[in-house]
Amino acid sequence: MEKYDSNRLNLSAFDHIDAYTDSFALLRGVASDLLLGDSLTKSEPWLSVVIPTYRRSELLREALESVLRQSPPGCEWELLVVDNTPLDEAGETPALRLIRTLDDPRVLYYHNRENIGPGYNWNRGVELARGEWIVFLHDDDMLLPNALANIGRQLRAYRGKKPLGYLHARRVEFNGGRTVDQAVEARRYPPERLTRFGVLLSGGTGAGAPTCGTVIRKSAYMETGGINYDFGPSADAVLCYQLMRRYAVVLSDRVLGGYRWGDNESIKKEALVQMIRADEHLSSYAYTLSPFARLWGGLFGAASSWRNIRQKNKIAQRYKVDITKNEFSEATAYPEPSGMKKMAFLGFYALYRLIRRGLGWFHAV
Repeated sequence: MEKYDSNRLNLSAFDHIDAYTDSFALLRGVASDLLLGDSLTKSEPWLSVVIPTYRRSELLREALESVLRQSPPGCEWELLVVDNTPLDEAGETPALRLIRTLDDPRVLYYHNRENIGPGYNWNRGVELARGEWIVFLHDDDMLLPNALANIGRQLRAYRGKKPLGYLHARRVEFNGGRTVDQAVEARRYPPERLTRFGVLLSGGTGAGAPTCGTVIRKSAYMETGGINYDFGPSADAVLCYQLMRRYAVVLSDRVLGGYRWGDNESIKKEALVQMIRADEHLSSYAYTLSPFARLWGGLFGAASSWRNIRQKNKIAQRYKVDITKNEFSEATAYPEPSGMKKMAFLGFYALYRLIRRGLGWFHAV
């Protein structure tokens, strides 16, 4: 299991982010058996909804039902559950028994003969999917009822110089068993472009974890070599950054799903500290790519890191993670910037967001 650890962090990997690494090779000795469903009887799907899972069948039920109750998206689609849970004496898992009770031919259940960890299970799900586009959903999150229809509409409507590679799902947060307020689904937002220039200015991709209906073109995902956990807990952000090189990354114009934050057990002190280190190294790589980037990093690298730490502190408070200011500070190579630098950076960032949203509305008209 150690070789599939999605929390490891190899900082030297950030020196060559754009170099190809075949992360699928790590899984070539692990078989994934189709224990329920028959993909050969289905017509070729355009969308593949992928839900990796491990020992979370009760929450998985809500995730599955949110997909199965989708309004017609106007295209062929499939739903894959890829399970890391060991088989019991009866040769089943709780997730497999659950899917049997749902009795829906649209669901394909795959079982990994070895636990490949939560991170690399995404890579396996992409390998197994047959669709041109992969729709990602965590096993404790949900899609809103029109998510697939909205995804299909946005993929068909995209016009841009770069081919679309990544549609990041806007989401709403919810807790416990409370259902997502579906009224948010009707609200329209600008389809904002997320770019490498934005990463340089802000210190982040602007895209969170790929779930709640985030969509990635399968061929583009495969071109990157898959999610690589040498980049630790920021591996999904690095994947998004890698895709930005050749593909357009767009923030969806509708809320597509609900993100369940109250039951997330993966947020630990060590993970938050690792995220700070990884995010800072991603920024440091971006600062090397041009003379302007080096100037920006010299002026505002510390302020960007300070903002990142402030954001992680909010996450720690929400999840009631006990972490001190000193522990956060030890994760960064920068000293705390002056108040003037902080204010200047936040001003530039606010201007960037305003321009990005304005351009999104302009292109949506």
